[in-house]
Amino acid sequence: MITRYLEYMSELYDHIDAIIIVNKQGIIEYSAMFCPETNRFENEGITGKRLLEIYPTLTKETSSHYRVLKSGEPIVNEKQSLTNFKGESAVLINSTFPMEYNNEIIGTIEASVFSSAHKINSHKSLNDFRSHNALYTLEDIITKDDALLEIKEKLKRISQSNSSVLICGDTGTGKELVAQAIHNYSARNNGPFISQNCSAIPSTLLESTLFGTVKGSYTGAENKKGLFELANDGTLFLDEINSMDIGLQAKILKAIEEKKIRRVGGESFININIRVVSAMNTDPLAAIDDGILRKDLYYRLGVVQINLPPLKDRKKDILLLTDHFIKTYNHQMCKNILGVSEIVKNIFNSYTWPGNVRELRNAIESAFNLCTEEIIPLKDIPEYIIYNNKKEKYFAKDTVQNKSLPELLKNYEKNLILDALSISKNITEAAKKLQITRQSLQYKMDKYNL
Repeated sequence: MITRYLEYMSELYDHIDAIIIVNKQGIIEYSAMFCPETNRFENEGITGKRLLEIYPTLTKETSSHYRVLKSGEPIVNEKQSLTNFKGESAVLINSTFPMEYNNEIIGTIEASVFSSAHKINSHKSLNDFRSHNALYTLEDIITKDDALLEIKEKLKRISQSNSSVLICGDTGTGKELVAQAIHNYSARNNGPFISQNCSAIPSTLLESTLFGTVKGSYTGAENKKGLFELANDGTLFLDEINSMDIGLQAKILKAIEEKKIRRVGGESFININIRVVSAMNTDPLAAIDDGILRKDLYYRLGVVQINLPPLKDRKKDILLLTDHFIKTYNHQMCKNILGVSEIVKNIFNSYTWPGNVRELRNAIESAFNLCTEEIIPLKDIPEYIIYNNKKEKYFAKDTVQNKSLPELLKNYEKNLILDALSISKNITEAAKKLQITRQSLQYKMDKYNL
């Protein structure tokens, strides 16, 4: 069993610096560091100790071992800052896996490399181990929105067939997440999930990337499988399909219709058994009218069409996802942030989120890099989010009921500052509107935790 995990870890990293095995009680069963002088792993001498005693800066909530013990799911390529009981600190990239016996998790095994010290195979992920590159499942689609909940139910039914699926949605709405969820819920989940953004490769190379090559077909060409072959018995996800050259679209259509391909420079056909899921961030009918998408390919790819709503139309999900990303980055950055301030909540709910869920996630990650408190204040979220909420007032005036005069004045001043910030491009412009210096405004923003 341990050998199987080590073989997989050797695919993740070109070299492993440390291995640790922890039982389900949180006691270290084995711990070794690689010694360059002897060219072998040497025991650290902490066997039998409790994990949280050896690494006192960790908690059950931040420890990758305890999280894997609880969830039963691997964690792969997670960056973690550790300080041991001697006060020695290091930044590591960890991959942690559950160890099972008779269908029961009995412990965890973790491989670590010093951050940036070694080459990491970014193409490997936890579901390479579980489901051949498909990271996400239906449970990862986090929502309370009625429209998206209905889509999740549709995905369960869609997953059971082999029909082509076209996913339409704005940038950042989670199209690949949906594609991976379809794969993981389908009968193909033991097969590969291969993903390709069609706009990321020049059109002159995309054909050979998709169909493969035969040695000698052009200068430097070798016998190489394309993505259609690599995805055999699994799912091929083609993102931004509308960016593909019209001529190549015809070849894609022929491959899907006939279920066989021919490598560039090859003479024989190769049978394929794949499901094609594709995605677009534009209206497919508009793309057809503009001449950048073949109508016949659209009908073939869009046997089933899923339209993902933008985040601005999913108001119930904004704070739900905010809490989710806070938990995620607490684990990744070893912090214990509890949430965002009420001011930030109001701004998030008022913002239009043109970058959708991806933009919200990035905003939370940005705040985590700055925040030193338990609650993320306004000053730690990206400024453009504040200044793009122009002419919005987030707080009604306080009534005098149960309020002292100093409290009323304080809240009144705070609301005036928020109003000025919301209709200004930057702090300097807001200070001019309030007829105070920029330094005074910055002081007041710090004072009111804005």
